[in-house]
Amino acid sequence: MSTGFISGNRTDLNKIYNIVQNNFISYTKDIIISTLKEFFAKDSYYHYVYDQWGFAKVNDHTDQNINAGIHDDLTTRVYIGEVGRFNVIHYPSILVSSNGVRHVPISINRDQGRIDYQTTTFIDGLGNEKKIQVPYAFILSGAWEGSITIDIYARGIREKDDLLELISILFIDLAWNDLYRAGVAIKQDVQVGSLGFSDDRNDRLYKQSITLNVRTEWRREIPILNTLDTINFCVDFGNLSVEPPEIAPNLTINMEIDLLDGINNLWKVKIYQ
Repeated sequence: MSTGFISGNRTDLNKIYNIVQNNFISYTKDIIISTLKEFFAKDSYYHYVYDQWGFAKVNDHTDQNINAGIHDDLTTRVYIGEVGRFNVIHYPSILVSSNGVRHVPISINRDQGRIDYQTTTFIDGLGNEKKIQVPYAFILSGAWEGSITIDIYARGIREKDDLLELISILFIDLAWNDLYRAGVAIKQDVQVGSLGFSDDRNDRLYKQSITLNVRTEWRREIPILNTLDTINFCVDFGNLSVEPPEIAPNLTINMEIDLLDGINNLWKVKIYQ
């Protein structure tokens, strides 16, 4: 799994150290939040609405119709964001947070010694074409494994259960392939926590969590052209199928030249002389 995506584009260190992929916190949270927003934006009842800055549209609800947002975009019907974005007073709410990660080597030497090749095509003046595999980059890679928690807050049991079931099937099946292609693999052991509740003003606030165990990767591609000045190609002539190989001590090349080619070559020599 490789996407070529790097996080932290504001820094130059990724380019300096040839880091082409290293996503396990900010990128993982962002893509899960975006997936949730796009999913619920399609619904009519739990309808998610963007504001002009791309956040949840949580405007003033004073004198607003209780069904606002179902068949229009006056307000979002569900808040989706990250823990700590700002004080959440809109329910139901879906809050995403990271629970930490650990490094998981994919080989004992971090894939060190692996080389990627690219195909280079050579064409001579006669139109003969030859494709040669040329070393392109040294590869170093590894994996990250961690968990993402999705907390669901709601004032009603039914809406909490609805959101819980919808989000679970979203990451287990509906969005799994898209996330995998984007460089975030959701493991199949999705966990749903127990129900919790607390008093919220004059009402009850219900909370339940979904834990996604995720796997991402890091990858460095160190260009070989930056470390090698010359690539030498060596060819041995002889019988290499026997032990020890019989290398030809002398090499004779015979070339047949017809009369017309000979005359043309002599004519060119006389002209340039």
